[in-house]
Amino acid sequence: MAKEPEGNWGSRLLTGFLTASPITLISLASCISYAHLLEPIGFHRSPQCPSVAVLCSASIFSAGFSNLVHNLMSHCPFLITCPDITFTLFLQAGQRSISHRHNVNEATAFVGLHVDALVLGLLFFVLGKLRVMAALRYLPYPVVAGFLAMIGAAVIKGAFKILLADPKNESCHLATVIAILFASSVLGLKQYGVRTSVSAPLLIILLLATFYTWAGVAGHSLPDLAEQGWLSPSSANSQSPIGIFFTDWFEVDYMATLPGFESLLLLLVATIMRALTVIAIESALADEPYSVDAEMSWLGLATGIGGVLGGVPMNATSAMTDLNKEGVKGDSLTARLTAIIITALHLLMWGSGFPLVDYLPRFLLGGLLMQMGGGMLLDWAVLVLQRLQWTGAVVVWAMVGISVFTDMTHGIVVGLVLALGFVSVRFTKLEVLKYHVTGIHFRSGTLYSDAQRSILKKYGDQTQVVGLTGFVFEGVAIAFATYLKEVVHSTRELKTLVIDCAACQGMNDSACSHFLKVAQMCASKDVSLVFCSLSPYDEMLLTSWNLEPYGCQIMPSVSEALDNAEQETLRHWLQPVTPTLRSSGHEPKVTALEKWLGKGVAKELLGIGEFYVFDTGEVISGQDEIVDAIMIAVPGFSDVQIEVQTGTQNKPARLLRTSHGAVCPAEALIGSHCRGRWVALDESVVFMIRPVQALKSTSKRHAFATLSSIALHQQMMQTDQLSAMYTLSKGGGWRGVTFDASTNNRPCKALEGFGPRLRSSHARRKEFARVGSRNMTGSVDVGKLSSPKTQRPRAPTNATSVDEEIPVAAVLDFQRFVSSSGRPSLGSVDADEAIETSLSDNVVFNRYSVGSNLHQLKGITALAELEFEEEEPDQP
Repeated sequence: MAKEPEGNWGSRLLTGFLTASPITLISLASCISYAHLLEPIGFHRSPQCPSVAVLCSASIFSAGFSNLVHNLMSHCPFLITCPDITFTLFLQAGQRSISHRHNVNEATAFVGLHVDALVLGLLFFVLGKLRVMAALRYLPYPVVAGFLAMIGAAVIKGAFKILLADPKNESCHLATVIAILFASSVLGLKQYGVRTSVSAPLLIILLLATFYTWAGVAGHSLPDLAEQGWLSPSSANSQSPIGIFFTDWFEVDYMATLPGFESLLLLLVATIMRALTVIAIESALADEPYSVDAEMSWLGLATGIGGVLGGVPMNATSAMTDLNKEGVKGDSLTARLTAIIITALHLLMWGSGFPLVDYLPRFLLGGLLMQMGGGMLLDWAVLVLQRLQWTGAVVVWAMVGISVFTDMTHGIVVGLVLALGFVSVRFTKLEVLKYHVTGIHFRSGTLYSDAQRSILKKYGDQTQVVGLTGFVFEGVAIAFATYLKEVVHSTRELKTLVIDCAACQGMNDSACSHFLKVAQMCASKDVSLVFCSLSPYDEMLLTSWNLEPYGCQIMPSVSEALDNAEQETLRHWLQPVTPTLRSSGHEPKVTALEKWLGKGVAKELLGIGEFYVFDTGEVISGQDEIVDAIMIAVPGFSDVQIEVQTGTQNKPARLLRTSHGAVCPAEALIGSHCRGRWVALDESVVFMIRPVQALKSTSKRHAFATLSSIALHQQMMQTDQLSAMYTLSKGGGWRGVTFDASTNNRPCKALEGFGPRLRSSHARRKEFARVGSRNMTGSVDVGKLSSPKTQRPRAPTNATSVDEEIPVAAVLDFQRFVSSSGRPSLGSVDADEAIETSLSDNVVFNRYSVGSNLHQLKGITALAELEFEEEEPDQP
């Protein structure tokens, strides 16, 4: 927020005058300097072009009047305008095209200035209304820096044109040296913290005093100094102030006043400069944020009004605006007053008819331009290199070099081409491989028997799962397709190749063309290619390339693709998944429960519950619900799964699917809300116990312990699946790729040079702790329940087998998916015999093959003490 005005009007007037004085001095000197640039020096000026005196008078009036109009129409109360090099170059191009004509006069050239100013203002006004300011935000930063550096180089180039306009002049070389010393002094003091607004006016006054003291001592008059080249020729300085408003309209060739092709090209440069200035002032100097599009439109209108009236358009300057805000200490009312004072001082100088151009030496005009241009060149071509990479430095200096030897439009084109080229090269070398695992260590979440798990452990590598990340196009698509071809060639008896696109941000036609080639090769190798988790747009794009004839499939999720691949593998090795049984009888279901839970436990449960049937797709229990019932899915007669919804736009994640029985939901045993949603995938028979409190009695002690053990194992399997999914999700980007124990040692040259860091080969990778591996070192004190002590993995010292620059996010080694340790026994177990032969409270652990693990740890951990209610005796 703007500060409240402090003090009376007298103090505000004094503050405004002190702030306006250095700004006015620099602005007047700039008007004279840029007026010399407007005159086509070095082009053998013809009589058709306005003289320097006319241009100086028009510039001073325009600077004063435009400053007031811009300040009043701007949202920023501190806004100050000044002559701008890009506007000057645009006007200069127009004057140059007029000077080359033989049938025009000075009136036409002078009207051409007003027409060019009107074109600038109208263009800015229209662009603001069309809201195209956001387009500049897409310009690469090196291009913006190069553009501003080009502006500085153009200003310096104009300074040398002023100083060296007449090489025969005996004073031109000395004047050039003085100008360079002046600019170097101002820029040098700036590096030591002295503001340009302070050093420049003081040095200007010092140089003027020194110069005229020398001229007085040497006895040189103004005509002598002009003849020697120190001053502008006095013969061109006769012009009445109000003469800039009068011309012979009948002698004007209006067609010649229209901007030429060269002017239109420089119009682009002026537009970019105006837009950058508006954005810079809004973001750094405005009290409150405002619409830069509206500001562009209003300032365009002000530029048109001021330019049409005065003939020379002015541009807002962030340096002067910053000086105004600092001088008035953030007081918006005093800032407006300062703008009025600056306008009054300019109009007084213009109205007095004082020939200021006669008294300002050329070395001062050139030095002032060198100081302004050198400051921009130093900031945006030298100091900025401390923040830019070498590619940005190449863009900046290429733009500066091209603009110096040709023009600024060519510099902008070259900068854009180079920047886009560097960006494309960088994007084409980004890592698109998020993870690469096999069906051995990453499963669908379906619960299988021991024999089925053994088959999947042995032949799970026939299913390869590759995850994508980022945007797939051109360069990365070529490398990724080559990587997939290497996988197909090097994997023995590969059956299914799954490509997970959940983290993919999109693809283009080039990527689809390479995927088509991969699909053709997979078809020739009898490999099923499956795409998963495609966005609707990517799915439509991929479908349009007609990959289906080559056996390509599109599935909603990786879990479904893995489920299909696993069942196909089991069918091939004669261990298919048994279909859900259909039976209306009561005895087969009871027998299934007895085989799974034991006859004693089944007998306890049958007295407090009953069987229910859920149809296909019916929800058994919802997520985040508190259910006062236990649904026991009957083995062989049910096919259920638990899925977790992790977001409104994400498909539910499947954590467990089983046809071998389950407790739905397990959280109901402790009265907690459900962490997931249980769904019947087929017509399923469940045994419902309501309420859960019926289990908590002494007579149901063994049944409660058995169900608690099953629930605990379900939770462990869900945690395993969730851990594996989380590990894969962390792959990609700067973290590196997630592999598993099977794919980690795969040599690959397809992705050399790709990724966030320089790498020589994906075949040389660092050793990481394997996530989920049973071989992870650690010690567990069961009695003290201490956490395992892990050590930071160290990379091998053999330089031929490791590359320190190759990041690997993790190595998935989920032996828990293939081991029978800690998994429910799916065979027939007589619970009564187990109770008699085991420690009473540990019977469930022993039955589920955890007892051997505990024995290896030299101790037995008992099941947590359970609170059981004493069964009340029946009332007579």
